[in-house]
Amino acid sequence: MIATLLPLLVIGFFLLLFGVVVLPAFFGSPWHPLMPGTIQEILEFSALKPGEKIYDLGSGDGRVLIRGVRDYEAIGVGLEIDPLKVWVARKLARLAGVSDRVQFLRTNFNGFDFSDADIIYVYLTHQALDRLFPKILPYLKPSTRIVSYRFCLRNLQPCKINKKQNLFMYRLDKGMEVNRYS
Repeated sequence: MIATLLPLLVIGFFLLLFGVVVLPAFFGSPWHPLMPGTIQEILEFSALKPGEKIYDLGSGDGRVLIRGVRDYEAIGVGLEIDPLKVWVARKLARLAGVSDRVQFLRTNFNGFDFSDADIIYVYLTHQALDRLFPKILPYLKPSTRIVSYRFCLRNLQPCKINKKQNLFMYRLDKGMEVNRYS
């Protein structure tokens, strides 16, 4: 019995690993859970204020938003395409007691309305950022702050970079026209 069950468990494990880690790399970014100190650094860097609305594109297990909502009294919206990660994020939000101020949506961000965002946080690859941002930039309000972890936005000048040079902040009212002379 165990001899026939073991190969099925191994195959199931590798299929789950492929679906959760490898496959997302082709569509945006592989799942890479952040350390608690990194999450704190991201939230401090973003200058998140009470009542601000922060979107996390590719929110994974939701820990960045949950911490932002809990510690900074923000309002959070996480967009994640993987149903398992959305389920986990919702459970973690409920356990943290913040499920009334954060929502996790199983959706693709293409075509999503971000016009009420104060902050958009992303940890996506260059390829995903290159596909996404030209589509949504015209619909964001000028005061929106975009915080990107590890990857820069092409053709935009960051208004702020952390000391480790792995966090980049962009403001839509600053640096929108790089290398353009009139």
